[in-house]
Amino acid sequence: MPQALLAALPLAIALAWLLPVLWPGRGLQRHWLAAEIAALAGGLLLLPLIFLPAPAPWFAAAWLMQALIQLLGWMVLRYSRRYMQGEPGQTRFLRAIGWLLAAVTVVVQASHLALMALAWIACSLALQTLLAFYPGRPAARLAARREWRASRLAELLLLGALLLWTAAGGSLSLQTGAPFVPAGGAEGCAAAAGLLLAAAVAIKTAQLPFHGWLTQVMEAPTPISALLHAGVVNLGGMVLIKAAPLLQAAPAASLLLMLWGGASALLCCLVMLTRISVKLRLAWSTCAQMGFMLLEIGMGWYALALLHLLAHSCYKAHAFLLAGETARDSAARRMLGADHADSLPAYLARGLLAALLLAASQWLWQRWIPAAALPPLFWLAIGLGLGVLLRGWAACLAALALSQAYLLAHALAAQILPLHGPTPPAWAQGLLAAMFLAVFLLQGWLLRHPQGELARRVYPHAFAGFHLDEWWCMLGRRPRPAAPIRLNWPQLQESRRD
Repeated sequence: MPQALLAALPLAIALAWLLPVLWPGRGLQRHWLAAEIAALAGGLLLLPLIFLPAPAPWFAAAWLMQALIQLLGWMVLRYSRRYMQGEPGQTRFLRAIGWLLAAVTVVVQASHLALMALAWIACSLALQTLLAFYPGRPAARLAARREWRASRLAELLLLGALLLWTAAGGSLSLQTGAPFVPAGGAEGCAAAAGLLLAAAVAIKTAQLPFHGWLTQVMEAPTPISALLHAGVVNLGGMVLIKAAPLLQAAPAASLLLMLWGGASALLCCLVMLTRISVKLRLAWSTCAQMGFMLLEIGMGWYALALLHLLAHSCYKAHAFLLAGETARDSAARRMLGADHADSLPAYLARGLLAALLLAASQWLWQRWIPAAALPPLFWLAIGLGLGVLLRGWAACLAALALSQAYLLAHALAAQILPLHGPTPPAWAQGLLAAMFLAVFLLQGWLLRHPQGELARRVYPHAFAGFHLDEWWCMLGRRPRPAAPIRLNWPQLQESRRD
């Protein structure tokens, strides 16, 4: 009986999201009411999952993710009802939202890799309607086309990964989540399947150089941006958590995620400094956050990635829904030199002091809760981020409270998702640590000398996203034949005489 409920409840939640799609009435207000009822009904159907036994380690993580989806869906619909007043095409908007959230539910709750892949494809197709909600805007059509190309490439890689995984003898069922040891001769297929899966997720999560569509979807209504950045892009992390046996059988895939995600996170952090538009800064922030999440999964810290996924969803939904009320961006003014910046030694000292405080706090926490352990690379990365808060006693206390809350949340996430991958090689961790430190020092120098020679050299390239998106754009363009040059010889002779 519990197994039947586990299969029926996710399907019922997905069908509840289809209520605004199948709504027979023509009244617009009733259509909005049906969409909000779908969100509440899905939340009520989710409650019995708390008391059912977990068939796999990812089950509790999927339950948390689905609860967040129901909450975000309800909030976005409530916001959209007021935001979309007077807009034509509201019925089309509600139907696309219903299809999208139904597909997201299946991705999160599916216990079979093939079903999860099909739902991820359906999710992208529903997103196309929302990205091109204003079809008369060329920028909206361009972003939708670029997302379509990137998603189709990622889905081809994903289907190839599933075929290779089947050829290696792996199971497409996610019920057990037990590690898979490939038989002799199948190691190559398993490794190739892991690499294709890692590449597919990296493309779907808008990692460089496939990030252009995510930074150009601002022509869509704000509720769509909130839903996209808070729930749809994050699906890649949930897919990797559920497909952990495939990654654990392919160490090269974990290494690819670690290096690709870490490099994307660092470069996107530099690009963010050049953006003045609030929504564009949030879009580049999403690329960086997704890169950091892939780094965590590549290092085998699935519980840390789950915490990052949930926290990022809440933050981005709040930030996008309040983007219209933000008049100025203090971080952008800081890049222009409006705020006083520390000298480079003081800037570095604050970051390293915060990293040492985080390491000491973790040592104390581990005496009571061993699950609060963090790798040294994350001491450095998180500590450097907290270092900017160490200004005055009140700010230091706030940084200390924030770090302790982070360690507590990580310990809870480790209890919910007791899953850990293989330890990556030391050289890769050292390389990423050096990259984090170098980018941190570069940011400090640019903030201290915003009009200096280095800033003038770096700014044009950072503003252009380091030109990494250009080759991907050129692949989708059809070359146009050059127009023939017609020379007017009498005028040419006249100009020569003059």
